[in-house]
Amino acid sequence: MSDEDDLTSPQDVAENISDGRPPPPFAGLDRYFDEPAPADDGRVGGLLGWAAQADKSQRGGLVNFAAWCSQAPDAERRVILHLMRQYAGRLPMGAVADVAAAASVSRQTVFNAIRRFVSFFPGAISETRRSKG
Repeated sequence: MSDEDDLTSPQDVAENISDGRPPPPFAGLDRYFDEPAPADDGRVGGLLGWAAQADKSQRGGLVNFAAWCSQAPDAERRVILHLMRQYAGRLPMGAVADVAAAASVSRQTVFNAIRRFVSFFPGAISETRRSKG
């Protein structure tokens, strides 16, 4: 036995103490046989869990949202995402150029995106704050 194997110094003893706590029971083993392994991104699971507990009007909104997503091109989805993130559904007068630049689209695409989104969700984008100027 060499001096390096001797665990009598306080630092060696402190570094080699086991945690002592048992791992959680059945960690990673308590899934059903047909359940997939947990993924890094749980947004879809969260959305489905929310939809299962939502009331009828909210589920109808989810259906409208899925229909809008299937019809809207990617550029229009970027416009609406920017509107909701930056302006909370309000389109301030004169902000069309800013929204178009942020979403990397033309001004006409912004107008088309708003028109299509409002057809699925009336009142989602404020009429009083909107102008075609």
